Amino acid sequence: MDVRGQSETIGLVLLLAISVIGVAVVVAAAGTALDSAEHAASVERAEQSLSVFDARAAMVALGRSDGQSVSLSGASGGSYEVRPDAGRMTLVREDENGTQIGDPIVNATLGSVVYENGDATVAYQGGGVWQSPGEGQGSTLVSPPEFNYQGATLTLPLIRVTGGESSAAGAPRARVSQADVRNAKFPTENRSNPLSGGTVVVRVHSEYYRGWAQYFRQRTAGNVSVYPDEKRVDLELIARGSGGLYSLDETPIELRGLSDGQPIRELSFTMYPNKASSFNDLHWALVADDGGSDRFEVEIDGGNPCKGKQPLVSVTYDNGSAVHEWENTSAWATSGSSFTYACGGKNGKEPTLFFDLTGETNVTYQGGTSPLANDSVGYVVNNYLAEMGPNVELEVTSKGKNRPPGNSASTDLDASTVDVQYNSSGARVVTFLHVTENAVNVSVT
Repeated sequence: MDVRGQSETIGLVLLLAISVIGVAVVVAAAGTALDSAEHAASVERAEQSLSVFDARAAMVALGRSDGQSVSLSGASGGSYEVRPDAGRMTLVREDENGTQIGDPIVNATLGSVVYENGDATVAYQGGGVWQSPGEGQGSTLVSPPEFNYQGATLTLPLIRVTGGESSAAGAPRARVSQADVRNAKFPTENRSNPLSGGTVVVRVHSEYYRGWAQYFRQRTAGNVSVYPDEKRVDLELIARGSGGLYSLDETPIELRGLSDGQPIRELSFTMYPNKASSFNDLHWALVADDGGSDRFEVEIDGGNPCKGKQPLVSVTYDNGSAVHEWENTSAWATSGSSFTYACGGKNGKEPTLFFDLTGETNVTYQGGTSPLANDSVGYVVNNYLAEMGPNVELEVTSKGKNRPPGNSASTDLDASTVDVQYNSSGARVVTFLHVTENAVNVSVT
Protein backbone atom coordinates (compact mmCIF):
# COMPACT_ATOMS: atom_id res chain seq x y z
CA MET A 1 0.00 0.00 0.00
CA ASP A 2 1.36 3.41 -1.01
CA VAL A 3 0.93 5.49 2.19
CA ARG A 4 2.13 8.65 0.52
CA GLY A 5 -0.42 8.33 -2.30
CA GLN A 6 -3.20 7.64 0.16
CA SER A 7 -2.30 10.76 2.18
CA GLU A 8 -2.29 12.92 -0.92
CA THR A 9 -5.74 11.63 -1.87
CA ILE A 10 -7.14 12.32 1.61
CA GLY A 11 -5.61 15.80 1.61
CA LEU A 12 -7.19 16.59 -1.74
CA VAL A 13 -10.58 15.42 -0.51
CA LEU A 14 -10.29 17.57 2.63
CA LEU A 15 -9.24 20.57 0.57
CA LEU A 16 -12.23 20.14 -1.72
CA ALA A 17 -14.54 19.75 1.29
CA ILE A 18 -13.20 22.91 2.91
CA SER A 19 -13.61 24.79 -0.36
CA VAL A 20 -17.19 23.62 -0.75
CA ILE A 21 -18.02 24.59 2.84
CA GLY A 22 -16.37 27.98 2.35
CA VAL A 23 -18.34 28.63 -0.82
CA ALA A 24 -21.54 27.60 0.97
CA VAL A 25 -20.81 29.97 3.86
CA VAL A 26 -20.08 32.83 1.46
CA VAL A 27 -23.26 32.13 -0.51
CA ALA A 28 -25.32 31.94 2.70
CA ALA A 29 -23.82 35.16 4.04
CA ALA A 30 -24.38 36.88 0.73
CA GLY A 31 -27.95 35.63 0.70
CA THR A 32 -28.54 36.92 4.23
CA ALA A 33 -27.03 40.29 3.35
CA LEU A 34 -29.14 40.44 0.20
CA ASP A 35 -32.30 39.57 2.14
CA SER A 36 -31.45 42.24 4.72
CA ALA A 37 -30.86 44.84 2.01
CA GLU A 38 -34.11 43.93 0.25
CA HIS A 39 -35.98 44.14 3.57
CA ALA A 40 -34.53 47.58 4.34
CA ALA A 41 -35.33 48.77 0.81
CA SER A 42 -38.92 47.52 1.12
CA VAL A 43 -39.38 49.37 4.41
CA GLU A 44 -37.91 52.54 2.92
CA ARG A 45 -40.26 52.33 -0.09
CA ALA A 46 -43.19 51.88 2.29
CA GLU A 47 -42.13 55.02 4.19
CA GLN A 48 -42.09 56.97 0.94
CA SER A 49 -45.46 55.57 -0.16
CA LEU A 50 -47.18 56.32 3.13
CA SER A 51 -45.70 59.83 3.15
CA VAL A 52 -47.37 60.41 -0.23
CA PHE A 53 -50.54 58.84 1.17
CA ASP A 54 -50.29 61.24 4.14
CA ALA A 55 -50.35 64.29 1.86
CA ARG A 56 -53.27 62.95 -0.20
CA ALA A 57 -55.29 61.94 2.88
CA ALA A 58 -54.82 65.42 4.35
CA MET A 59 -56.32 66.95 1.18
CA VAL A 60 -59.45 64.85 1.68
CA ALA A 61 -59.63 65.23 5.47
CA LEU A 62 -59.28 69.01 5.37
CA GLY A 63 -61.90 69.43 2.65
CA ARG A 64 -59.66 70.23 -0.31
CA SER A 65 -60.66 67.08 -2.20
CA ASP A 66 -63.63 64.71 -2.16
CA GLY A 67 -61.43 61.67 -2.67
CA GLN A 68 -57.99 60.44 -3.60
CA SER A 69 -56.42 57.21 -4.85
CA VAL A 70 -52.79 56.36 -4.10
CA SER A 71 -50.61 53.54 -5.44
CA LEU A 72 -48.60 52.01 -2.62
CA SER A 73 -45.18 50.58 -3.36
CA GLY A 74 -44.78 46.93 -4.13
CA ALA A 75 -42.92 45.27 -1.27
CA SER A 76 -41.65 41.70 -1.31
CA GLY A 77 -42.75 39.89 1.81
CA GLY A 78 -44.78 42.79 3.18
CA SER A 79 -48.44 43.80 3.22
CA TYR A 80 -50.65 46.81 3.96
CA GLU A 81 -53.60 46.80 6.35
CA VAL A 82 -56.26 49.31 7.42
CA ARG A 83 -56.89 49.20 11.18
CA PRO A 84 -59.70 51.65 12.02
CA ASP A 85 -59.66 50.89 15.76
CA ALA A 86 -55.92 51.33 16.36
CA GLY A 87 -54.86 54.08 18.75
CA ARG A 88 -56.79 56.79 20.57
CA MET A 89 -56.37 60.48 21.30
CA THR A 90 -58.02 62.42 24.10
CA LEU A 91 -57.71 66.14 24.72
CA VAL A 92 -58.96 67.58 27.99
CA ARG A 93 -58.72 70.73 30.05
CA GLU A 94 -57.73 70.40 33.70
CA ASP A 95 -57.79 72.90 36.54
CA GLU A 96 -54.80 73.80 38.72
CA ASN A 97 -55.49 70.72 40.89
CA GLY A 98 -55.45 68.32 37.94
CA THR A 99 -59.24 67.83 37.93
CA GLN A 100 -60.82 67.54 34.49
CA ILE A 101 -62.96 70.51 33.45
CA GLY A 102 -66.13 69.36 31.71
CA ASP A 103 -66.24 66.69 29.02
CA PRO A 104 -63.19 65.84 26.92
CA ILE A 105 -62.70 68.15 23.96
CA VAL A 106 -61.57 65.11 21.95
CA ASN A 107 -61.98 61.42 22.76
CA ALA A 108 -61.65 59.46 19.55
CA THR A 109 -59.95 56.50 17.91
CA LEU A 110 -57.15 57.43 15.53
CA GLY A 111 -57.12 54.45 13.21
CA SER A 112 -54.10 53.60 11.08
CA VAL A 113 -52.85 52.30 7.75
CA VAL A 114 -50.00 49.89 8.50
CA TYR A 115 -47.29 48.27 6.39
CA GLU A 116 -45.76 45.15 7.95
CA ASN A 117 -42.68 43.27 6.81
CA GLY A 118 -41.35 40.81 9.36
CA ASP A 119 -40.96 42.67 12.64
CA ALA A 120 -40.77 46.08 10.98
CA THR A 121 -43.80 48.33 10.63
CA VAL A 122 -44.50 51.66 9.00
CA ALA A 123 -47.81 53.30 9.89
CA TYR A 124 -49.91 56.29 8.92
CA GLN A 125 -51.73 57.55 12.03
CA GLY A 126 -53.12 60.89 13.20
CA GLY A 127 -51.95 62.62 10.04
CA GLY A 128 -48.34 61.47 10.53
CA VAL A 129 -46.13 58.57 9.49
CA TRP A 130 -44.27 56.47 12.07
CA GLN A 131 -41.73 53.66 11.79
CA SER A 132 -40.82 50.84 14.18
CA PRO A 133 -38.04 48.27 13.55
CA GLY A 134 -39.74 45.69 15.75
CA GLU A 135 -41.62 44.92 18.94
CA GLY A 136 -40.02 46.55 21.95
CA GLN A 137 -37.63 48.63 19.83
CA GLY A 138 -39.55 51.88 19.98
CA SER A 139 -40.76 54.02 17.11
CA THR A 140 -39.62 57.14 15.31
CA LEU A 141 -41.21 59.96 13.37
CA VAL A 142 -41.08 59.78 9.56
CA SER A 143 -43.57 62.52 8.67
CA PRO A 144 -45.14 64.93 11.22
CA PRO A 145 -48.81 64.64 12.22
CA GLU A 146 -51.43 67.33 11.77
CA PHE A 147 -50.55 69.05 15.03
CA ASN A 148 -49.43 72.67 14.74
CA TYR A 149 -48.21 74.55 17.80
CA GLN A 150 -46.81 78.03 17.43
CA GLY A 151 -46.96 81.28 19.37
CA ALA A 152 -49.13 79.87 22.20
CA THR A 153 -51.71 78.65 19.66
CA LEU A 154 -52.46 74.95 19.21
CA THR A 155 -54.16 74.03 15.94
CA LEU A 156 -55.20 70.38 15.83
CA PRO A 157 -57.14 69.23 12.77
CA LEU A 158 -57.25 65.63 13.98
CA ILE A 159 -57.37 63.14 11.08
CA ARG A 160 -59.02 59.82 11.85
CA VAL A 161 -58.96 56.66 9.73
CA THR A 162 -62.41 55.05 9.71
CA GLY A 163 -64.29 52.42 7.70
CA GLY A 164 -63.85 48.67 7.67
CA GLU A 165 -60.71 46.61 7.97
CA SER A 166 -58.93 45.69 4.73
CA SER A 167 -55.54 44.34 3.72
CA ALA A 168 -53.52 43.63 0.60
CA ALA A 169 -50.03 42.46 -0.36
CA GLY A 170 -47.94 43.34 -3.36
CA ALA A 171 -48.53 46.82 -4.77
CA PRO A 172 -52.06 47.70 -3.63
CA ARG A 173 -54.05 50.86 -4.20
CA ALA A 174 -55.34 52.91 -1.26
CA ARG A 175 -58.58 54.83 -1.68
CA VAL A 176 -59.50 57.76 0.58
CA SER A 177 -62.92 59.40 0.80
CA GLN A 178 -64.58 61.90 3.13
CA ALA A 179 -66.51 60.60 6.13
CA ASP A 180 -66.99 63.49 8.58
CA VAL A 181 -64.74 66.50 8.05
CA ARG A 182 -64.40 69.82 9.86
CA ASN A 183 -66.32 68.69 12.93
CA ALA A 184 -65.55 71.63 15.26
CA LYS A 185 -64.51 70.67 18.79
CA PHE A 186 -62.99 73.94 20.01
CA PRO A 187 -64.01 76.72 20.00
CA THR A 188 -67.76 76.08 19.98
CA GLU A 189 -70.84 77.91 21.25
CA ASN A 190 -70.03 76.68 24.76
CA ARG A 191 -66.21 76.74 24.59
CA SER A 192 -64.24 79.87 23.82
CA ASN A 193 -60.78 81.39 23.52
CA PRO A 194 -58.60 82.74 25.02
CA LEU A 195 -57.85 80.08 27.59
CA SER A 196 -57.03 81.16 31.12
CA GLY A 197 -55.82 79.00 33.98
CA GLY A 198 -55.31 75.28 34.27
CA THR A 199 -53.73 73.06 31.64
CA VAL A 200 -54.50 71.42 28.31
CA VAL A 201 -53.56 67.72 28.18
CA VAL A 202 -53.15 65.84 24.89
CA ARG A 203 -53.08 62.08 25.54
CA VAL A 204 -52.18 59.52 22.86
CA HIS A 205 -52.51 55.74 23.24
CA SER A 206 -50.64 54.16 20.34
CA GLU A 207 -48.18 51.47 19.29
CA TYR A 208 -46.10 54.43 18.14
CA TYR A 209 -46.27 56.36 21.41
CA ARG A 210 -42.50 56.90 21.49
CA GLY A 211 -42.62 58.54 18.08
CA TRP A 212 -45.43 60.81 19.29
CA ALA A 213 -43.33 61.66 22.37
CA GLN A 214 -40.38 62.49 20.10
CA TYR A 215 -42.56 64.86 18.09
CA PHE A 216 -44.07 66.57 21.15
CA ARG A 217 -40.59 67.19 22.57
CA GLN A 218 -39.35 68.60 19.26
CA ARG A 219 -42.25 70.98 18.75
CA THR A 220 -43.10 72.16 22.27
CA ALA A 221 -41.50 72.81 25.65
CA GLY A 222 -44.54 71.35 27.37
CA ASN A 223 -44.35 68.56 29.92
CA VAL A 224 -44.14 65.22 28.07
CA SER A 225 -44.78 62.06 30.11
CA VAL A 226 -44.37 58.53 28.71
CA TYR A 227 -46.13 55.44 30.12
CA PRO A 228 -44.63 52.34 28.40
CA ASP A 229 -46.90 49.83 30.15
CA GLU A 230 -49.92 51.63 28.67
CA LYS A 231 -48.24 52.54 25.35
CA ARG A 232 -49.23 56.10 26.10
CA VAL A 233 -47.78 59.60 25.99
CA ASP A 234 -49.20 62.76 27.59
CA LEU A 235 -48.41 66.33 26.56
CA GLU A 236 -49.30 69.00 29.11
CA LEU A 237 -49.47 72.66 28.06
CA ILE A 238 -50.14 75.49 30.47
CA ALA A 239 -53.11 77.79 29.95
CA ARG A 240 -51.80 81.23 30.85
CA GLY A 241 -53.12 82.92 33.98
CA SER A 242 -54.73 86.30 33.62
CA GLY A 243 -52.86 89.37 34.82
CA GLY A 244 -54.61 92.49 35.98
CA LEU A 245 -55.58 94.47 39.04
CA TYR A 246 -56.34 92.46 42.18
CA SER A 247 -57.32 93.23 45.74
CA LEU A 248 -54.70 91.89 48.13
CA ASP A 249 -57.53 89.96 49.73
CA GLU A 250 -57.73 87.91 46.50
CA THR A 251 -54.34 86.26 46.82
CA PRO A 252 -52.85 83.82 46.05
CA ILE A 253 -52.41 84.99 42.48
CA GLU A 254 -51.07 82.31 40.15
CA LEU A 255 -48.57 83.30 37.48
CA ARG A 256 -48.65 80.57 34.84
CA GLY A 257 -46.18 79.84 32.08
CA LEU A 258 -43.63 82.49 33.00
CA SER A 259 -41.08 83.02 30.27
CA ASP A 260 -37.34 83.05 30.91
CA GLY A 261 -35.28 86.20 31.39
CA GLN A 262 -37.29 89.12 32.79
CA PRO A 263 -40.92 87.94 32.57
CA ILE A 264 -42.58 90.34 35.04
CA ARG A 265 -43.53 93.59 33.32
CA GLU A 266 -45.55 95.05 36.21
CA LEU A 267 -45.81 94.15 39.89
CA SER A 268 -46.94 97.34 41.56
CA PHE A 269 -48.81 97.74 44.83
CA THR A 270 -51.00 100.38 46.40
CA MET A 271 -51.29 99.65 50.10
CA TYR A 272 -53.61 101.24 52.62
CA PRO A 273 -53.32 100.82 56.40
CA ASN A 274 -55.83 99.48 58.78
CA LYS A 275 -56.92 102.89 60.10
CA ALA A 276 -56.60 101.84 63.72
CA SER A 277 -52.89 101.20 63.26
CA SER A 278 -51.77 103.49 60.40
CA PHE A 279 -48.91 101.00 59.79
CA ASN A 280 -47.60 101.48 63.33
CA ASP A 281 -47.08 97.72 63.49
CA LEU A 282 -46.40 97.20 59.78
CA HIS A 283 -45.34 93.67 58.88
CA TRP A 284 -46.21 92.72 55.32
CA ALA A 285 -44.84 90.07 52.98
CA LEU A 286 -45.25 88.83 49.43
CA VAL A 287 -44.36 85.14 49.26
CA ALA A 288 -43.68 83.26 46.01
CA ASP A 289 -44.10 79.49 46.04
CA ASP A 290 -43.37 77.08 43.16
CA GLY A 291 -44.72 74.02 44.94
CA GLY A 292 -41.20 72.74 45.59
CA SER A 293 -38.31 73.61 47.88
CA ASP A 294 -37.76 77.15 46.54
CA ARG A 295 -39.18 80.14 48.41
CA PHE A 296 -38.92 83.80 47.50
CA GLU A 297 -40.13 86.56 49.81
CA VAL A 298 -40.31 90.35 49.79
CA GLU A 299 -40.95 91.84 53.24
CA ILE A 300 -41.84 95.35 54.34
CA ASP A 301 -41.28 95.70 58.03
CA GLY A 302 -41.17 98.64 60.37
CA GLY A 303 -43.53 101.54 60.77
CA ASN A 304 -45.25 104.65 59.48
CA PRO A 305 -43.07 106.77 57.13
CA CYS A 306 -45.39 109.74 57.75
CA LYS A 307 -44.10 109.67 61.32
CA GLY A 308 -40.47 109.53 60.26
CA LYS A 309 -40.06 105.77 60.44
CA GLN A 310 -38.53 104.01 57.42
CA PRO A 311 -40.04 100.57 56.79
CA LEU A 312 -37.30 98.03 56.08
CA VAL A 313 -37.43 96.41 52.62
CA SER A 314 -35.91 92.93 52.56
CA VAL A 315 -35.75 90.31 49.82
CA THR A 316 -34.96 86.65 50.52
CA TYR A 317 -34.45 83.66 48.23
CA ASP A 318 -34.11 80.17 49.74
CA ASN A 319 -33.56 77.20 47.42
CA GLY A 320 -33.29 74.62 50.18
CA SER A 321 -29.50 74.59 50.22
CA ALA A 322 -28.57 78.28 50.24
CA VAL A 323 -30.22 81.50 51.42
CA HIS A 324 -29.62 84.86 49.70
CA GLU A 325 -30.77 88.14 51.30
CA TRP A 326 -30.95 91.77 50.20
CA GLU A 327 -32.04 94.85 52.20
CA ASN A 328 -32.71 98.55 51.85
CA THR A 329 -33.14 100.58 55.05
CA SER A 330 -33.84 103.91 53.30
CA ALA A 331 -35.93 102.98 50.27
CA TRP A 332 -38.99 105.12 51.04
CA ALA A 333 -39.38 108.63 49.65
CA THR A 334 -42.17 110.88 48.47
CA SER A 335 -40.81 110.64 44.90
CA GLY A 336 -37.87 109.35 42.83
CA SER A 337 -37.89 105.82 44.22
CA SER A 338 -39.55 102.49 43.50
CA PHE A 339 -40.93 102.81 47.06
CA THR A 340 -42.96 105.97 47.65
CA TYR A 341 -45.58 107.15 50.11
CA ALA A 342 -48.17 109.87 50.53
CA CYS A 343 -49.46 111.26 53.83
CA GLY A 344 -53.11 112.14 54.42
CA GLY A 345 -55.83 112.08 57.02
CA LYS A 346 -56.77 114.78 59.50
CA ASN A 347 -53.30 115.12 60.95
CA GLY A 348 -51.36 114.27 57.80
CA LYS A 349 -49.97 111.14 59.42
CA GLU A 350 -52.02 108.49 57.65
CA PRO A 351 -49.82 106.88 54.97
CA THR A 352 -50.54 105.25 51.63
CA LEU A 353 -47.66 103.16 50.29
CA PHE A 354 -46.89 102.76 46.58
CA PHE A 355 -44.19 100.35 45.50
CA ASP A 356 -43.12 98.74 42.25
CA LEU A 357 -41.27 95.42 42.57
CA THR A 358 -40.06 95.72 38.97
CA GLY A 359 -38.41 99.07 39.73
CA GLU A 360 -34.77 100.19 39.65
CA THR A 361 -34.19 101.04 43.30
CA ASN A 362 -31.28 98.97 44.62
CA VAL A 363 -31.34 96.53 47.49
CA THR A 364 -28.01 95.64 49.15
CA TYR A 365 -26.83 92.04 49.25
CA GLN A 366 -26.14 90.80 52.77
CA GLY A 367 -22.99 88.77 53.37
CA GLY A 368 -20.38 88.90 50.63
CA THR A 369 -20.63 89.11 46.87
CA SER A 370 -24.06 89.17 45.28
CA PRO A 371 -24.86 86.19 43.04
CA LEU A 372 -26.55 88.57 40.59
CA ALA A 373 -25.08 91.07 38.15
CA ASN A 374 -27.73 93.64 39.05
CA ASP A 375 -29.11 94.32 42.53
CA SER A 376 -32.09 96.47 41.60
CA VAL A 377 -35.27 95.20 43.21
CA GLY A 378 -36.80 94.60 39.77
CA TYR A 379 -33.88 92.49 38.58
CA VAL A 380 -33.79 90.41 41.76
CA VAL A 381 -37.56 89.80 41.67
CA ASN A 382 -37.56 88.92 37.96
CA ASN A 383 -34.54 86.66 38.20
CA TYR A 384 -35.91 84.44 40.93
CA LEU A 385 -39.53 84.34 39.79
CA ALA A 386 -38.30 83.24 36.35
CA GLU A 387 -36.05 80.64 37.97
CA MET A 388 -38.95 79.32 40.02
CA GLY A 389 -41.29 79.25 37.01
CA PRO A 390 -43.06 78.43 34.87
CA ASN A 391 -45.84 78.40 37.50
CA VAL A 392 -45.57 80.50 40.65
CA GLU A 393 -48.13 81.46 43.30
CA LEU A 394 -47.90 84.91 44.87
CA GLU A 395 -49.48 85.19 48.29
CA VAL A 396 -49.73 88.20 50.59
CA THR A 397 -49.35 87.87 54.34
CA SER A 398 -49.95 90.67 56.81
CA LYS A 399 -48.54 90.43 60.32
CA GLY A 400 -47.81 86.75 59.71
CA LYS A 401 -51.38 85.76 58.86
CA ASN A 402 -53.36 85.21 55.68
CA ARG A 403 -56.56 87.30 55.66
CA PRO A 404 -56.32 88.16 59.38
CA PRO A 405 -59.54 89.11 61.18
CA GLY A 406 -60.48 92.43 62.75
CA ASN A 407 -57.71 94.89 63.60
CA SER A 408 -54.96 92.33 63.98
CA ALA A 409 -53.48 93.28 60.60
CA SER A 410 -51.57 96.42 59.81
CA THR A 411 -52.80 96.42 56.21
CA ASP A 412 -56.31 96.85 54.85
CA LEU A 413 -56.16 93.94 52.42
CA ASP A 414 -59.60 94.59 50.93
CA ALA A 415 -58.76 98.14 49.91
CA SER A 416 -55.12 97.51 48.94
CA THR A 417 -54.34 96.40 45.38
CA VAL A 418 -51.67 94.84 43.18
CA ASP A 419 -51.34 95.28 39.43
CA VAL A 420 -49.51 92.35 37.86
CA GLN A 421 -48.61 91.92 34.18
CA TYR A 422 -46.19 89.32 32.86
CA ASN A 423 -44.87 87.59 29.76
CA SER A 424 -45.46 83.91 29.10
CA SER A 425 -43.27 81.46 27.24
CA GLY A 426 -44.78 80.67 23.84
CA ALA A 427 -43.07 77.26 23.90
CA ARG A 428 -44.96 75.91 26.90
CA VAL A 429 -48.15 77.97 27.05
CA VAL A 430 -51.39 77.62 25.13
CA THR A 431 -53.72 80.60 24.91
CA PHE A 432 -55.72 79.79 21.77
CA LEU A 433 -57.03 76.36 20.89
CA HIS A 434 -58.44 75.35 17.48
CA VAL A 435 -59.52 71.71 17.25
CA THR A 436 -61.51 69.82 14.62
CA GLU A 437 -62.14 66.13 13.99
CA ASN A 438 -61.79 65.01 10.38
CA ALA A 439 -62.67 61.40 9.57
CA VAL A 440 -61.79 59.69 6.29
CA ASN A 441 -62.71 56.26 4.99
CA VAL A 442 -59.70 54.26 3.78
CA SER A 443 -59.48 50.94 1.96
CA VAL A 444 -56.59 49.04 0.35
CA THR A 445 -57.15 46.62 -2.52
